[in-house]
Amino acid sequence: MKKIFLISVLFLSAFFTSIAQDVKDILNKSYAKCQSVQNGYYEMTRSFKPMSDKDTSTSTFYCSFKKLKDDSLSSSCFHYYSLWHDSIRYDVMYTGEDFVTASSKDSMATIKSKSLWAEEVKASFDKNKFFTPFTDKKSSPIKHDSDFIGNRHTLKLIGEEKSGDALCYHIQLNTIPENDSTEIYRIIRQEYHYWIQKKDFTPIQYSLALDLAFSHDTMFQYEKKTLNKYEINNLTDENILTLNSIPAYYNTKDYVPYKRAEPLPKDSVAPDWQLLSVANEKISLTDLRGKLILIDFFYKSCYPCMKAIPVLQALYEKYKDKGLEIIGLDPFDTKENDIETFLTKRGVTYTVLLGAKEVAKEYRVSGYPTMYLIDKTGKIVFTQVGFSNETEKDLEEIILKNL
Repeated sequence: MKKIFLISVLFLSAFFTSIAQDVKDILNKSYAKCQSVQNGYYEMTRSFKPMSDKDTSTSTFYCSFKKLKDDSLSSSCFHYYSLWHDSIRYDVMYTGEDFVTASSKDSMATIKSKSLWAEEVKASFDKNKFFTPFTDKKSSPIKHDSDFIGNRHTLKLIGEEKSGDALCYHIQLNTIPENDSTEIYRIIRQEYHYWIQKKDFTPIQYSLALDLAFSHDTMFQYEKKTLNKYEINNLTDENILTLNSIPAYYNTKDYVPYKRAEPLPKDSVAPDWQLLSVANEKISLTDLRGKLILIDFFYKSCYPCMKAIPVLQALYEKYKDKGLEIIGLDPFDTKENDIETFLTKRGVTYTVLLGAKEVAKEYRVSGYPTMYLIDKTGKIVFTQVGFSNETEKDLEEIILKNL
């Protein structure tokens, strides 16, 4: 009996090892297929649910591309466009020398030269708009043998199924997350799914699901990209990747860096405002006169804002009985997109006001979060744009000086 049991265990072990090897073989062949892609055209639908929202948005991109050998900024030159409300067209192009953004809304095309603005050009690339197995030099996120060193990955062949009209291998890949101890969020689950055409190993769909623990909350983020149409290694009109492809009806202009508005100056009187709180109470700055007030311009899908919230909550709990009032001012979120749940899960007990878009303009907010500390007489004594590891110390020092 023991012998039969041992043979069964060995058989099952060999069986599952064989399946794992077969799945790796499929991925390796898919990776090789993607590496063979040098140029092409595709139409791609992207579905995305950000971690801070419950709704999924869908957009479609139409992209021509050609891989670049030695470009310092991008794996490919490209020209893609998308439609907003089926009428306003947005074009984005990188020729290898110039980065262009254009909109039919104002018939304006802005040209950003790589020779003058290399860092700005690089910062403008948005990988979310690309089917990266084709356009990326490393064919990310398609994996191959060198990615499976160690024991961080678990592969599973879900089976054979159709994506559109194509019969595909459906593969699941789970990766043990590598979390950064300096971050306040922690990735719990990182799960890829690939749909790889059975006939030639071309990936035509992939998705990534993430579960994250963030402060007192858990969040879910999901992205899926699907090819609706594609043609590879047959780019007949390379003119589409040059400045000559900008339609004649666009007015062109050279890029001029955006000049951020300077925050309101120290010792100036803070402009008054009156807004509704999440609890539907009308609150004005005048109502709070006589207290030390820290106002924080934020919105819930802003990552630096989320990092700041636990710090602000800790400061509020520490100094609220000594005269500190903290007010969160949100220009964008509403009750309809679950701002109350967002705040409750993070244990926020200081006041949050909604509809602060005009107030943000008056306070010259150009980045998030932006914080102002207002003394008991109504004057601004401290300003902070953004959030860093030093912010908590800086805030506490200035709070103690003014209480």
